[in-house]
Amino acid sequence: MKNRIFLTALTMLIFCFLTGCGGTAEVSDQIAADEVNLYEGVTMTVVEGSVYPGSAAVEILNVTEKDIESGNQFDFGLQKEVDGAWYWMETKESEYCNTAEAIGYPTGEPVVQELTWGSVYGALAEGHYRIVKAFFEYRGPGDCTDFLLAAEFEVP
Repeated sequence: MKNRIFLTALTMLIFCFLTGCGGTAEVSDQIAADEVNLYEGVTMTVVEGSVYPGSAAVEILNVTEKDIESGNQFDFGLQKEVDGAWYWMETKESEYCNTAEAIGYPTGEPVVQELTWGSVYGALAEGHYRIVKAFFEYRGPGDCTDFLLAAEFEVP
């Protein structure tokens, strides 16, 4: 009996984590005007079968010989496509905590990051979305090139 109660509680906790408990995400009125996916040799794609209303996994691949870095797995934004235009999703709070470590992407080695947004945005409703993440090519102190990558996905 105790095992059954434990398994039921564990299942509910996992479901909450995967669906992003904490309400439904809302679309802002701010159109996303930034250009994405213009940097050649670095890609970000959503891992097939990894999308849930509160999380997804992305694979980042650097096929250049350059030093490419970005923020951690909490450093990203979400956008929703509405009538052919991309809009930023609203965060539940105007500010939230995130550490500032940089993640490096070695040449030719895919890096998978698990991204969870349930606590920041809420669960996503049905629709067409994209994850937008800032990256930079580091050449030395004060010498870098910033760029944005986006990975599109559907929430059924």
